[in-house]
Amino acid sequence: MLKERAEKEIWQIAFSAKLSVIAVCCLLTACGSPDDGTNNEVNNAPNRFFGNMETSARFASVERNSPLTLPSDHKSHPDFQLEWWYLTFVLENETGEALGLQYTLFRFNTNDDENTDATNDSWSNGQQWMGHASLHTINTHYFEESFASGGVGNAFVKSQPFSAVIDDWTWQGVAQELNNNSERESKAMFPSTLSFAFGQPKQVTPTTSEKEAQKPSEPTAITKEQKLNKAAVDVSLHLTASGPFVKHGERGYSQKTQDGRLRSYYYSQPFIEAQGTINVEGKVFNVTGKGWFDHEWTSHLANNQAMGWDWFSLHFDNGSKLMAFRMHATNQNEKDSENSGENHMNEIYTTASYITENGDKETLSADDISISPIQREMIERENRSHLVPVQWKIMIPSKNIDVSVSAFKKDQWNDSVFPYYEGRVEIEGSHSGSGFMELTGY
Repeated sequence: MLKERAEKEIWQIAFSAKLSVIAVCCLLTACGSPDDGTNNEVNNAPNRFFGNMETSARFASVERNSPLTLPSDHKSHPDFQLEWWYLTFVLENETGEALGLQYTLFRFNTNDDENTDATNDSWSNGQQWMGHASLHTINTHYFEESFASGGVGNAFVKSQPFSAVIDDWTWQGVAQELNNNSERESKAMFPSTLSFAFGQPKQVTPTTSEKEAQKPSEPTAITKEQKLNKAAVDVSLHLTASGPFVKHGERGYSQKTQDGRLRSYYYSQPFIEAQGTINVEGKVFNVTGKGWFDHEWTSHLANNQAMGWDWFSLHFDNGSKLMAFRMHATNQNEKDSENSGENHMNEIYTTASYITENGDKETLSADDISISPIQREMIERENRSHLVPVQWKIMIPSKNIDVSVSAFKKDQWNDSVFPYYEGRVEIEGSHSGSGFMELTGY
């Protein structure tokens, strides 16, 4: 068992290195020259999440006149450059402790040669996969990423019945007979089960042999290696949906810039009810809460002007929901404030979906909604510091919404191949509730 795990980890390290090279190339393509003022100690280079994806004839294009359809579009879309299936949960255990949980599967089309016949390479199949798993307790963060090559068969997404898998991380819909189109859309993905184990223990109890050096071969001792090869977090959840899927923008065509150069296909299921168990380093907790699912695919997500984005999925206690998205960039005139340790991001596009408790959606523009950072946190890492806005003011006058959205703990940073902020938030003000916040480009 240990040998199999070691072989798998060696392969994952090799693949991670390959994907890191892709990431670095994307970043270098997007970054300015060394003398353009971007080499600051804080945020010393633009951290565009997936590099320049504005145009490419090699990949399929997101088109306004080709709306997405469900349930068929739950599947993978390999002709597009980037795709993700994203689950986030705001959970509580039986003692009332708040938890934030994330399960994400990314798919990348890595064919960089338009003459490449991907079908001839059964190992890669032109596709690479990356899974992210994260759990935040108030005191601890567990995170792991997993990698797979498209042709191997250990990572895939299917729509009938729905399944999203990478290795032994599985999200599986319950097979059932569906009688009409309405049932096929609502029940193809739910009910379902989510099962994945990840992360390293934060503390390793010394073994008998470590405590007693004179007995290194004590047969009853549990070795440190055995402990470290056991996942710290084991998740088993049952998921149901109490409301409809929501197609953002125009029937799922979602603009990220005013002129539509950056765009995606995007829909959500914001009405997920979750219950099950989470085993955290041997302690099993019964958990319940709300979930949010996003599925998005595109070949036009970022360019040299788009630095990153701020994204919110909010569950209000009155049953309504809000998806808010803010593309941002660094203003060239703000170099002095960057050098002083303050990196203020300039908003370049805002869109949102206000969703009633019945599932009716209203698309909001920058004229309808205000999203403003009001407090920042410096997150320190060995090679870089990240100044991240962790408290926001969101106002929607037409809905009488005036709320503060705040991270429920410090340092919800995912140290991945593509580092980014992802974590639970709490809502106060005219409305109360909780949700998730994703911040990239910081």
